[in-house]
Parts: sequence; C-alpha cells; structure tokens
Amino acid sequence: MSSTDATATLQALLDTAATTRKTCIVPAGGYRLSSTGLGYSSNSVVLMIGDIYNDHGPAVGTLYCLTNRTSGRLSNVTIQGAGGSFVGSTSASAGATRKGLGIVATDGFVVVNVQTSGPLTGFGMEIKNSTGGHINGLKLLSGVNKPGADGLHFFGACSRITGSTIRVSSGDDALSFTCENSESTNATLERVTLSGLTLDSMGFSCIKFYTGTGTGKATIRNIRLSNIVGKITQGPTGCPLMMQNDGVAQGCTIDNVVIENADLDFGAATQDGPTAYITDCSNVTLRNITLRGRRNGQFLRAIRCNGLTVTGDVWDTIGGNTMDDLVQLESCSNYSINLVVRSASGAQIGTIVTSNSGTDTKTRYIGLTGS
Repeated sequence: MSSTDATATLQALLDTAATTRKTCIVPAGGYRLSSTGLGYSSNSVVLMIGDIYNDHGPAVGTLYCLTNRTSGRLSNVTIQGAGGSFVGSTSASAGATRKGLGIVATDGFVVVNVQTSGPLTGFGMEIKNSTGGHINGLKLLSGVNKPGADGLHFFGACSRITGSTIRVSSGDDALSFTCENSESTNATLERVTLSGLTLDSMGFSCIKFYTGTGTGKATIRNIRLSNIVGKITQGPTGCPLMMQNDGVAQGCTIDNVVIENADLDFGAATQDGPTAYITDCSNVTLRNITLRGRRNGQFLRAIRCNGLTVTGDVWDTIGGNTMDDLVQLESCSNYSINLVVRSASGAQIGTIVTSNSGTDTKTRYIGLTGS
C-alpha cells in the first residue's frame, strides 16, 4: 500500500471519466486516501482493479472510501469489482468510523462483485436514501467486532432494490435495514428483494430490522429475503434474527416481511436470549426457517406482533436447556406457528403447532412439556 495520499489523483480520474462517459479504472496496486474520501458523479462507471485504503478524516467522524459527496441526488452509477477492495485503516482513533462503499442519494445504480476487507470500523457497504438498484456478487468482509461495523446496511428512504449472491462477514450486524435517527425522519424503506445470502456476524445479528424513536413515522415494509445461511461467529453477544420497532409509539411500522429458506445459528454467542426476536411488527412470515442453538431463552420470542406465520425447524444444539419455553408469544394476534423440534443430532423430538385468528392479550409459553 502506497504511503502517498492518492485522493486528488483518483478524484481527477473519476471526474474526467464521468465527464467523457468512460469507465474509471482504479489500477492495480494500493491507493491511500489520507485527506478525504472519493466522490462519484452521475453516469459514473468505476472498475475496481486496485485497492482503496480508507485512512482519512478527523479523529472523530464518519467517512466512506467512495460515495456521493455532493449535496444533491445523482443517477446511473455503476461500481464493478475486478479484484480490488475497499480497505479499512488500522489506525482509526477512538470515535472514528471508516466505511467502505456508500451508495447515497443515488437513483439507478448497479454494484457488482465489489469487495471490502478490514478492519473497517464502519459499514462495509451502505445503501442510503437510494432507489432503483441491483447488487450482485458482493464480498463484504472483515469488519471490526464493534457496534457500527455492519456488513450491508440499508438506511432511510430506499426502494426498488434487488440483489443476489452476497457474502458478509461483519463485526456488527451482517445485514441491516434501519430508520434510526433524524436523517430518516418519516422515511419509507421498501421493496427490497435479496437472495443467496451468507451472513456471518462476529457478535450481533445476522439480520436486523430496526426503527428508532427519533424517526417520525418511518416505515420498513415489503422486504423479501431468501436462501440464507447465517451464524454468530465469535460472540459474546448475538441474536441471529432481530426485528425491533422501537419507534412504534410515534407511528413507525415494520410490515410485510418474508424470510424464507433460512438457516440461522446462535453459534458462539453466549448471552441468554432468543434466536429470533420480533417486537411490534406486522405481517411477518418466516417460511422454512431453521433456528439453531438457543441459549437460556427461546428459539422465537415475539412481542405485540400481528400476523406472524412461522414454519420450519428448531435445533436445540446446546444441551441442558429447559424444553417448556421454546416459543414465547406476548400479546400477539393472528399467528400460526408450525415447527419441528430437533436435537443436536437432527433427530425429531417433537413438534410445536399453535395458532390464533384473533386478538390475544396474554403471554404464551409454548414447548414440549409446558403450555
């Protein structure tokens, strides 16, 4: 990796290529960004043969290797990986956040075969307030084991985005959909469809949906995720699937989410808690889902959910836990749960079948020996 600041040289290449409608090639080698990050323009096509090393910004701040650095919206942007990577600095001081690729305020984008490698202290790739995109063949690797080091992060007003064949190994949430601060007030994050996902988190969540209390009436809806394998790889914390609507009091919603053909493993996490935790969400379908390795909690805990459908298997890969509280439903309505309970060897040891077509104000503890 060159010690020379390559920011100005690479930015000139980007600007010239966009103006002449040509591809900007990041040549083989390693290029350090010490002053600022790089900004793409409308109609940019970037081919990543070399590596871009994020070593820029203030002691406390949040900056990308490459993103929309204007104050307006851009369109028709293509970022293609060809062996190069967005790399995080090892020298980031306390409070600094180094991100990889940011697709921000961009309409019409394609990101193919892009790679990140660590230790990124921020998102590997963030899609923020952007629409009409496709992502494929991503390898978002080696985030630091700390909050904020998500692998693939969708934020704010995003819509009409598809993707496939995505591998994430992150320090925080592997795949996240959030509206969580004043930047996403009243935002709608919707119509995202992803398939073929490998989602490993060092110690937080494989999949996370979240709305915060400072977001007005933000909405996350119409999300489809399929063909997923995910695991907590280091711990000590972790919840493979989390859907948490903290903004429900001011009208935030998480609605119409389908996750199917997913195998999610509690893995190396050691704290007590459920494998899947869902609060204040509506119309959630977990179809053909496998949940493995709960701690001293449930495989599934749902609180104040309306319209919850769950089918699949639960594998009790950690022995010694009580079996009378495998599923916990608290004030849930219109639910249907049909799960096969298996031992660590995969042998079937029971089933859980329960449903309710109306309103339920009680807490239900459902297991093999309880009621």
